[in-house]
Amino acid sequence: MGVHPSRCIVVEDSVSGIHAAKAAGMRVLGFTGGDPGVEQELAAICEDLFHRMSDLPALLQDCIE
Repeated sequence: MGVHPSRCIVVEDSVSGIHAAKAAGMRVLGFTGGDPGVEQELAAICEDLFHRMSDLPALLQDCIE
């Protein structure tokens, strides 16, 4: 798509997807889907976490400001 990976933001809910995005040099927002069981694991490897898709627009706005 012609965009440098450092300018990309990935929304991901799997550990393997998060690792792939980070390996590519992309910023990752981890989606927990409200599952407290994955929160700690994702928090250890993501820049930010969110629990509801309705929170995503505000997180994206914060990323571009």
